[in-house]
Amino acid sequence: MKTQQYLSIILITIALSGLCKISQAQEATVRVGGQVVKPYVVDQQMFSAMKQLHVKVTGRDSVQHDYSGVSLYELITKAGAVAGNKLSGKELTKYVLITAADGYKVVIAMAEIDPGFTDQHILLVNQDNGENLAANYGPYRLIVPGDKRPARSVMRVIAIEVFAADKK
Repeated sequence: MKTQQYLSIILITIALSGLCKISQAQEATVRVGGQVVKPYVVDQQMFSAMKQLHVKVTGRDSVQHDYSGVSLYELITKAGAVAGNKLSGKELTKYVLITAADGYKVVIAMAEIDPGFTDQHILLVNQDNGENLAANYGPYRLIVPGDKRPARSVMRVIAIEVFAADKK
């Protein structure tokens, strides 16, 4: 009888921890800011309402992943990061700084995400093969297709900031 009670307690604990993870994922946000006109915070509801794109990437595990999410370009243009949404002149000195929950940071040049310069879609994703990202990758992850190494595919993204490179 005691074995069944212990088993029940373990199962309840596992179920409750799963519910906690789900509620944490629902509260997850990404701050979009820096040198932009309209900084904002993306939550799960806003993210789901934005145009969803897919990109297929073969991971280090040699498995093809079908990631879905929002274009990084859409996220930063919504914040007014580029005047008139036309990247030229001084606007070409701008870059996007992506920050993870653990402090890891990467830089993406603005021309790498502007559809006027590239056909590549760098995405902020929340799903892999139709499922929410695993806790150690999400709730949001940057996917940079075409990179030989996934070093810029930042996990657990918490901030997207736009800055201009000023040499002084």
